Amino acid sequence: MKTRIICLSTIVLIQIQSLSLNAQEKKVVTGTVTTFKVIPLNKVQITASKSGEVVYSDSLGTFSINCTEKDVIKIVASGFDSKKVRVKKIDNLKIDLIYSNTNTSFKAAIKNGYIREELLEEAIVKYPLKGQKDYSRYLTIYNLISGEIPTVKVSGTSVETMKSSSSAGGSLAVLYVVDGTIVDDLSYVVPLNVKSIRYLDGPAASRYGTRGGNGVLEIELK
Repeated sequence: MKTRIICLSTIVLIQIQSLSLNAQEKKVVTGTVTTFKVIPLNKVQITASKSGEVVYSDSLGTFSINCTEKDVIKIVASGFDSKKVRVKKIDNLKIDLIYSNTNTSFKAAIKNGYIREELLEEAIVKYPLKGQKDYSRYLTIYNLISGEIPTVKVSGTSVETMKSSSSAGGSLAVLYVVDGTIVDDLSYVVPLNVKSIRYLDGPAASRYGTRGGNGVLEIELK
């Protein structure tokens, strides 16, 4: 009889300890979901893997979810890269989702109501996208060329080949091509608006004929 009572007491004690431990582990985590680090995302799905709770961000990107300290929170929004975050002892999460920048990303983001169309259009122009370099740190296009293309010589607003002699009528100037159009001046190009830049020389520049003899700077704008 005594043995049975002891066993029952032990079971009850273990259950009480287990309930107490679970109560201590449970917590409410708040957070904010953004994109491009500053724009809040609405209606983004946030799921706690252990508690199973699912919530959605509001128009300010904020959310609140019940989970445990050992939980993993998954953040999903079509048109953006999904993200998983371990809760641990964090009470407030700052989550920035990367815009996927695929053929369907824009339509998916707008259709699901995550972000207003005009805001996303502005962000795509203003901020670097996935797979693109951020050139906003450069003050001028010539600073950008000097910093990113080490195989040419930049002097003021002049960009010249490093070759000792020219194959383009005596001039050492490289050819400028912006969005597929040959231009004589680059001063109007703002680094923030540059999507990509590359320098072509030799056979790679042959499609431009003799005008590309000193190399070609191809610039694509956002």
